[in-house]
Amino acid sequence: MSRAEGIEYAQLAMDAIDHYLTEGVLGVLVQARLEVSRPNGSRFPPRRNLRSRSKAGIRRVLWPVQFRPAELDILTELVEETGAEHLSTLVSVAVEAYLLDDDEDGSLTGASSVSALPAT
Repeated sequence: MSRAEGIEYAQLAMDAIDHYLTEGVLGVLVQARLEVSRPNGSRFPPRRNLRSRSKAGIRRVLWPVQFRPAELDILTELVEETGAEHLSTLVSVAVEAYLLDDDEDGSLTGASSVSALPAT
């Protein structure tokens, strides 16, 4: 998408974060990444996922992204607000959902698309 539209990775990441902030689901996306759900009927709450691993058959690809100091200040605030713990978690969650979003109006297509996200 970056190459096709001629935009920098940072711009793509900020577009994705802005989109899910506007939709009001950025925190939900982050928590979905960080929590390990319990089976239906379990009395125990979800546990914190200490390491985000890709699912079998899904390859994680690292890509370089550079933010300016003012952008990093805002991103640091968003990491704290969402409980993401790391900037990389915040960015990857938003970008993955954004790139996998197949709904033409750009809205989140549902929990199934969130739970099956490959990492960028």
